[in-house]
Amino acid sequence: MAHVQGHIVLLGNGSWPDTKQLCIFATRIVNLRSTHITIFTTEDLFERARREVTSEMLDSLSLDLIRIVGLPSERCDNLTDAIFNAAFKAIYEKLMASQSFQCTATGRNYGPLPLPRAVVSPNLTMDLMTDLRKRSHQSVKVLAWYSRAPSTLFFFHGPAERGGVKELCARVQEEAARTQTPEAKIIEKTVRYLHNHLIRVPGYEPIYSHEIQPQELATRGSIGIEWLTIHDMLMACDGVLISTPESWDALSIIGARYWMKETSRNVYALGPMIARSPQAAENEVAIAHQGAATRTFLDRILKTHGEKSLLYISFGCAMWPTHPEKLWTFLDAVMELQIPFILSHASKDATIPQKIKDKVDRYGLGLLSPFCPQEVILNHQATGWFVTQCGQSSVLEAVNAGVPMICWPYVGDESLNAIYVVDTLKIGYELLQIRTGHGLKRIYRTGVRPEGTPEAIRAETMVVLQKAFGQDGAKLRGNVACLRKKLKDPWEQGGESQQAALAFVGSLGL
Repeated sequence: MAHVQGHIVLLGNGSWPDTKQLCIFATRIVNLRSTHITIFTTEDLFERARREVTSEMLDSLSLDLIRIVGLPSERCDNLTDAIFNAAFKAIYEKLMASQSFQCTATGRNYGPLPLPRAVVSPNLTMDLMTDLRKRSHQSVKVLAWYSRAPSTLFFFHGPAERGGVKELCARVQEEAARTQTPEAKIIEKTVRYLHNHLIRVPGYEPIYSHEIQPQELATRGSIGIEWLTIHDMLMACDGVLISTPESWDALSIIGARYWMKETSRNVYALGPMIARSPQAAENEVAIAHQGAATRTFLDRILKTHGEKSLLYISFGCAMWPTHPEKLWTFLDAVMELQIPFILSHASKDATIPQKIKDKVDRYGLGLLSPFCPQEVILNHQATGWFVTQCGQSSVLEAVNAGVPMICWPYVGDESLNAIYVVDTLKIGYELLQIRTGHGLKRIYRTGVRPEGTPEAIRAETMVVLQKAFGQDGAKLRGNVACLRKKLKDPWEQGGESQQAALAFVGSLGL
């Protein structure tokens, strides 16, 4: 093994999708440079993280360079986890003092390593960043891991003079000072401050600002605290690592890079963070609630209905319709058309009534599962279409698998991704009648307001599904295949993401 130099800390203090990306990133880095990496994650995600790293490093001699440490956690909304942060701060102080420490998930003791050159995290609150800098030497960089659509990084948080959204956070701060109201309460009315503002993002069709949140949210009233937290993180960090390849949305990434360079910071586009090991599929099946049953169901549908016949429905780990009757209306149309489907319901807000479960059981061509092996499903020959909330990771995974999308966005980058998928890339459709709350206002692209009634939802669903599984859908599938080929593998030798990773480690002196 080459001489080992340096040390990078990856802070997986968020959801599993973010932590999974950091695990894959760690394996990519140590395969480029002999560098120590310590991944801190929550105790409940520790085993998943260990599996992910081990499978990606199956044939590598560099596995020992990656340490995974589980810490206690109390998950809550708005990106904060006080218990995890406190445990990490205590261990980080030992890291900076070259002292040993213990993993609470396993009880294993770890010895000292070279001082960290960088700390990378998707959830850097202002308090955490301030504390890290107090405990760090001046040379330690604190960087943000950004897994959302690149367009939101610059155009939602960048300065107005460069095309950002009119200094939203500054206006919230002014209103908080004027009314003597905490910013946390003011920001929950974010959309009100953007009312009737037209957002123009290069490469995207324009949208009204209220379309940024086309669904009422079960977990929070609006983009709110999360928006402010991300804004603070981007203002104070030493640089940004984006888990999207530059060729996916070069205009947004270049714009973000120029903005960051104004303050001597950099942006590195490193995506996609998609596992490449054959063992990765087995990992997904192992951690899914009905992993083996899902694979059996897919194989059965392939035999009885053929390739690209199944509809996969997932709103990610967090999202779920606040008006689930709209989803049941959608499913009724799916079953009326005799389309096989899998519905993932991973959100803590997801509840499926017994009468719906009974209906799906009688139908015989549907599977309901709390947590699905998504990449296994997307890459299976039976899967034809993906109904998605359009989170950035899900969109990239779908394109990587060659699966076109039916978009059901909820908030933030999901709304812009839906436009990018449907209007720019032409690899999917968007459901509009299922919108709620702010989403029932006028849509810029159509000039009309969604009705949102069961009749309108059913009519739209029937049209979209018939197109998707017909000739029009075949054209969109061809567009996905062309896009997939065009993007190639940015992590192959000399690829754009590999070059960005080399530039990143080079900036750390590694």
